[in-house]
Amino acid sequence: MNINNISKKLMNGTAIAIAISMVMPVISYADTDTDADTDTVSLEEIVVTSRKRAENLQEVPDSITAFGATQIKNAGIDDVQDFIDMTPNIMMRETFRAGVSFITIRGISTGQQGWPPITYVIDGVQSGSIDAINQGTLIDIERIEVLKGPQGALYGAGAIAGAINIVTKKPTNAPEYSAKVSYAKGNNIKLSGLASGPLVEDKVFYRVNAYYNKTDGLIDSTDGVNMDFEEQVTVRGRLIFNLSENAELDLRGEYSDIKAGAAYQEMVPSADLIETFNDTWGNPKRGLVGVENRTLLNLSAKFENESDAGTLTAVAGYSDIKQDLFASASWNKPPVVSIFGPVGDVGNPFVDAFQDLADNFKTTTFDLRFTSPSDQPFRWLVGTSYLKREVLNFLSVGVMTAGTDRASFEGIRFLSRPDIRKAEMWGIYGQVNYDITDKIELTVAARYDENSYNSTTFTDMTLSTPLQLLDPSGTLVDTLTAKDSKFQPKVQLSYQVSEDVMTYATYATGFRTGFFATGNLTLPESTDNYEIGFKSTLMDGRVRFNVSAFHIDYSNQQFTFILATPPFRDTMNIPSTNINGLEIEFMAAVSDKLEISSGLGITDAKVADGTTAAATPSYTANFSATYIQPINDEIELLARFDYRRQGNFYMDAANLFEVTSKDYVDARLSLRTDKWTLSAFVDNLTDERQPNSFTNFGVGYVRAINKPRSFGVEASVKF
Repeated sequence: MNINNISKKLMNGTAIAIAISMVMPVISYADTDTDADTDTVSLEEIVVTSRKRAENLQEVPDSITAFGATQIKNAGIDDVQDFIDMTPNIMMRETFRAGVSFITIRGISTGQQGWPPITYVIDGVQSGSIDAINQGTLIDIERIEVLKGPQGALYGAGAIAGAINIVTKKPTNAPEYSAKVSYAKGNNIKLSGLASGPLVEDKVFYRVNAYYNKTDGLIDSTDGVNMDFEEQVTVRGRLIFNLSENAELDLRGEYSDIKAGAAYQEMVPSADLIETFNDTWGNPKRGLVGVENRTLLNLSAKFENESDAGTLTAVAGYSDIKQDLFASASWNKPPVVSIFGPVGDVGNPFVDAFQDLADNFKTTTFDLRFTSPSDQPFRWLVGTSYLKREVLNFLSVGVMTAGTDRASFEGIRFLSRPDIRKAEMWGIYGQVNYDITDKIELTVAARYDENSYNSTTFTDMTLSTPLQLLDPSGTLVDTLTAKDSKFQPKVQLSYQVSEDVMTYATYATGFRTGFFATGNLTLPESTDNYEIGFKSTLMDGRVRFNVSAFHIDYSNQQFTFILATPPFRDTMNIPSTNINGLEIEFMAAVSDKLEISSGLGITDAKVADGTTAAATPSYTANFSATYIQPINDEIELLARFDYRRQGNFYMDAANLFEVTSKDYVDARLSLRTDKWTLSAFVDNLTDERQPNSFTNFGVGYVRAINKPRSFGVEASVKF
């Protein structure tokens, strides 16, 4: 890692953010009142299940950013982007549709049509695609855990860069009812409701959530047409059966129906205008406004039985995601030259160019494990898992002679390519934790994964005639097949320096299986990871200060790039990348009224050819402050401030398109009691604009952008 280069980057506008995040705590403590009351002030203790057993966050020798129920409520976290923006060394970008969200964590990013760089888990059920991560809303969440570094030993192939563990609130034995409503810029209305309680007291409990969101959006075309509109309905139900004193059955179901604007990119005249946001060429221009329809169904069952020998856990999950999109492929308002030639000219029968897409995922997962009791020096778990996924991907492009949507349009399709991709993945895993002494813990974990997958391309949507393609041996076949396998070990040693300070060192391998993208095989990738760090809890629980440094040898990195010709996207393997990084996190209960947190992540990711790894910010810095002031015996005022600075990164592997450093500010002000809350909030206060994608399509540069400033009010009540 070149410290001099990193220092220069940090000094380029970042010194203020770092100074705030690291120096302000010291200043605050110098001014803290030393009355007797403050002796009882401490941070909320967070118990995590990152190692498949309940443990205190500070006792787990891994880099984990965790958000408890209080933090989630105070920060107004209600989608994935919210908590990612509060976590060092991770970035998420939504591009032309909601399901295509690119996540980068510690320099490891997303390969489109492949597997995500992290394993995303909700209530113990693993997701089967990147499309399952951005589902529009997070409601009724108890805890969020962001694990950084390879977690394949316990979470399987795909957790090459980490894992995100979401835990929702469980049904209650006592009746509980609540409702929330908000209104924000863009005529954005959100409604949600909750009911929970016993069906049979002490035996059967239920929890039901309903959510509705409708917005005109914040991005308009030059004609004033809303382009990022959205309407979502989500219903979630959960049942827990206490089968006996030691056995529990947990059933969960969720359904979402979403209709939203999509492909609202704008055409930019030249590459040097990648970050120019003004009225030089106006807002996005459109003849055909894009629409995406999504339905998401998630079902799961979890059985858990405790005994003196340990806990048996069995989890089964099923997910069905259906997504279709119909939008412009000229990204402009006709008459114009599209990628298929002129459209909209006088005498030209073609009114516009179109793209017609579908991405459907059916995923079934099983996980069975046995975990020893935690109150012994030798702790262990063993398990096995299975994942089956079927994907229907449809890509069609052409020109229109009439109509405005998929159902009514007439025209010519120049390309119609449906693919069916199937994968079956199974693994066996285990972990041993042994207290060598009362201060030294040795952790050894390992997993073996095997994935068999195939891809069949058809000539049309009847799916009756396969399009023969060449396999690696040069033979024409109806179905392309491949198989990957990997043994993923992890060895970790932690040392309890004192009751409040722990250090650790880790070696682990990471693995992400290969995949087929529009008939092309992308090879699997792997990493060797080395990490050292320490965790500390200071001043009687009022301060948490954690630091980790890591080095990653990255082989066969999967990287997706967009083409100007069919099939318009491809994925390559970059042979070798070297990544060095640092993470610092600080949280403090300054007083009984003020709590602050800050984080700094630095990533230096270099490809063997000397270029910088794409989609990897050189650093991230975040700072949050929550201030609570009682008004009287019942009402209190809450003020929340969140700041994130995101370092520069490149959109492409050749380092031609650079996005410079950005600053984002969110704020929230609330009056609340035990029964109700009234809030005003603003997101992206400074209206910072950022390109989320930038592609040369031959007729111009197409750019997706982030959302502009938004503000609104919110009210909630408990019954």
